[in-house]
Amino acid sequence: MKTGRLLKFHRRDADVHAYLYQEGAQFKAAIYVLGKQPAQQAPAEQELVGGSSQLVEDEVRAWVDSHFPR
Repeated sequence: MKTGRLLKFHRRDADVHAYLYQEGAQFKAAIYVLGKQPAQQAPAEQELVGGSSQLVEDEVRAWVDSHFPR
């Protein structure tokens, strides 16, 4: 089991959860989009990889803002 941080973004049409974690020397994020209707666990909508935790978090926030604007 990986340990990391979970970021939650509440948007009008969906909730977006991003799980940030480190695997070896790489920092990664898996982004999951949850619609308003309950569903089975879906695969990650997007996966990001970067050289630092902050870089990956910034990329997650930019992705969420571009796909699910406020």
